[in-house]
Amino acid sequence: MKNDLVSLINEKTELIERINLSKNVVIIAPYNFGKESLINYSIQKASVETEIVSISLNVLFSVSEDEFLCKYASEILNSLKAISKDSLESYLRTMSSLEIFYNIEATENASYKISVSACTAPFSTLQKEEILNLPEKIAKEKKIDLLICLSEFQSVLSWNKIKPSFLDLFHEIAKRQNHVRYCISGSHIHQMNTLFDNKNSVLYEFGHIINLEPISVDQFSDYIAKSFAKVNKIIEKDLIFKILNVTEGNPHYTEYLISEVLKSNKKIISHEWVENCIEILLRRYIASYKSKLSQYNVNQRLFLIALSKSNGKKIYSLDFIRKSGLEYSAKLDKVKNSLLKEGTIYTISDKTVKFTDPLFKYWLVENFD
Repeated sequence: MKNDLVSLINEKTELIERINLSKNVVIIAPYNFGKESLINYSIQKASVETEIVSISLNVLFSVSEDEFLCKYASEILNSLKAISKDSLESYLRTMSSLEIFYNIEATENASYKISVSACTAPFSTLQKEEILNLPEKIAKEKKIDLLICLSEFQSVLSWNKIKPSFLDLFHEIAKRQNHVRYCISGSHIHQMNTLFDNKNSVLYEFGHIINLEPISVDQFSDYIAKSFAKVNKIIEKDLIFKILNVTEGNPHYTEYLISEVLKSNKKIISHEWVENCIEILLRRYIASYKSKLSQYNVNQRLFLIALSKSNGKKIYSLDFIRKSGLEYSAKLDKVKNSLLKEGTIYTISDKTVKFTDPLFKYWLVENFD
């Protein structure tokens, strides 16, 4: 379903144009919006249209700055290497000032795979600068332009704070590069805004910020109806909206729920069958939700339960404060900010507060009065 959904999304044209025209782009999209395929498609399309070479790396899988830098150097070298070993080693000589190990393995197609690791830990400031500037050096030598795509970039905030910081060095190197552009993306709205939309951040105004929106209910409902029609099954529109009300358009949950509903051996889908499929979906996550809820403090639990029963628009109203049991708005604000930072909730452009996991919200509604 995810690949098919690329064609549904209105932001596709704008995103491709922004990647093509901007020096750097920062894309913010919560994971539950299911925009990974859109972002990847837009990067590939922009790369073809502008004849630029794109290289992608997920920051989430690096637990430290040094681990990221090793993976970064390896990815750059593997993506830009020539077929011949002699040409490959000429690129490695651009890193001659670094005290690093590199290993070259022959592969089945007579190419080579490179892995980079540090001789000493941690990397020195000079080593970090050399690695971060490696794309510029190689791009200049090969007379090409590069688009470096770093996803889940907010993960850098979990690394140990070492001076000078990774962000300071990254910003300083990036602004001097002429052959390299960056497409940065992240799924944690609060943390991404802290990095790129905060005047106190070194990365403030680093690039054009694009906040992607969820797929509209109307688009999604039409898509689902057509999916059922393709397999000669009939589903009423109110049942489609029931499914989307539970999943809030989360492609992962929606895809799973639709696949369960389609298992019906009846041509016409019944209300009872859809309710049964929703229960099947919930049972997959009940244990994790119970564990998750137990890890919050009392005030956080009160806030989340109250939020699950509201539309998230007037959380500072006397009615919401009374229902949450948090007594006054300052206390509520403190709880809200802690949950924003943790990633359980996020805010959209009109300040509405929403759950990152819509199924967690549905479970709270069903289980707490």
